[in-house]
Amino acid sequence: MTAPNGRLQAVGHPVRLRVLQRLDNGATASVSELADFAGVHENTIRAHVAVLEDAGLIAGEARPPARPGRPGVQYRLTAHGERLHDDFLGLAELLAAVVGRAGMTPAQLRDVGREWGRYLAGRPGQYDARRRVPEILRGLGFAATVDDDVVRLTGCPCPTIAPDRPDLLCELVTGVLDGILAAAGASRRAGAGEHDPVRRDCRITLVDVAAAASC
Repeated sequence: MTAPNGRLQAVGHPVRLRVLQRLDNGATASVSELADFAGVHENTIRAHVAVLEDAGLIAGEARPPARPGRPGVQYRLTAHGERLHDDFLGLAELLAAVVGRAGMTPAQLRDVGREWGRYLAGRPGQYDARRRVPEILRGLGFAATVDDDVVRLTGCPCPTIAPDRPDLLCELVTGVLDGILAAAGASRRAGAGEHDPVRRDCRITLVDVAAAASC
């Protein structure tokens, strides 16, 4: 059985992270569907799927045939794959401590968050922000709802990961939100926020792109 640190090493690649993201919440997918989601060729995705299988994070199974013929193969997360959030907690705490010592400004933290948000959103295009934002932020440990001009975050992991400096994660997730909105072609961006780490309840106001650019 692969040790936890071996499983963490197995997911240390953007393409493999995309595979796990596609299979989250009990979803299944074929090789072609995984390749399309990750934005790579099927031959490329097969190598990454093999690494994740060897690490015991995903497993293949016969896919119910849509028509007569030989059934295809689909993949799903194993129990170890579903527990990755727990395995990553210690690493997340360590990274939060490193970020705190690096002395990054709020603007720099938001810039990092924006880049990560664009990456998590995948290929740029027109997406439904009300659906896409909660999907992506859920993978980071946040429960999110989107109203016309406010994104509300509840159950935030900030007190657990960075109890001494929850503001670091607040700035990062605001940047992530901004990056997701930009990738989704939304007409609004992340503006000012009201963060309450103690209650794990935060609100980020959405502003028009033109107004955000002038800030």
